[in-house]
Amino acid sequence: MKRTTITILTFLVLGHISCNKTSSKKTESLKNTIYKFGFKTDSSSTGPLDNSAFIMKINDSLPAMFLTAHHTVAGTRNGQYLKWDEIEQNMTNGWAWSVNDSTVDFKIGRNLPVPNGETMKLDLSAFYLPSDKIPYLKPAKKDAQVGDTVYLYSKIKDNNNKITLKNRGVVIYATDSVMAYELTDFNMQKSIMSGTSGSCVLNKDSEVTANSYAGFTIPNDEIRKKIAEGFPLLNKLKTRDGKTYGVGVPIQLIEKSIVLAFKEKKVN
Repeated sequence: MKRTTITILTFLVLGHISCNKTSSKKTESLKNTIYKFGFKTDSSSTGPLDNSAFIMKINDSLPAMFLTAHHTVAGTRNGQYLKWDEIEQNMTNGWAWSVNDSTVDFKIGRNLPVPNGETMKLDLSAFYLPSDKIPYLKPAKKDAQVGDTVYLYSKIKDNNNKITLKNRGVVIYATDSVMAYELTDFNMQKSIMSGTSGSCVLNKDSEVTANSYAGFTIPNDEIRKKIAEGFPLLNKLKTRDGKTYGVGVPIQLIEKSIVLAFKEKKVN
């Protein structure tokens, strides 16, 4: 009996150690793959601004890219957005700082124009990296489906000043062009999605299954109706009062758009 008990305890301990090693490896593989960006010159720096980005390599034949939401880099002072092939001018002296380690930073490379990139639609923008040594994420093999568990991999500070990076969610709506998810671990947390535009959404295997370009908390039905006036997609979503939601571009559309961007670049 004692020998059996010792065997079981040994198995449990070894199993716990194995799980910790696996978890540690997964965490390490995500390190320095998500960023905030701003602007930096020899004489001045904005530091990281209220936005998000991630590094992803979609296949072995194309380089890893710095990806964010179109609207985070295309805004103008008059409240308009530049077209997808005009945003290069906005990112002169663009600089990125790792969310995991602020001492890891670099100058963002030239823009790779993403055809038909547009705010709140194909809300995606891509940039070259200054080095092929920067860690990157890999794409999921398929789009997420309704009911799938996903994770918004982005820095979130809740109303109690608690900071989290890997934020669990569940997919509530999915088509070829848009994916929406509900964050499961937050209730009545206003404005927590601020600064997450341009983030990546991961699946259980830490692969990118979408980006995230919009987010909102719905405290009640009255606010829901007001949000829906400017964001009609909300009328198609099954939401709950007090919960927080995110919307993004599914991974297969991201991949197709990046591949097309490289093809267009070769033609021109």
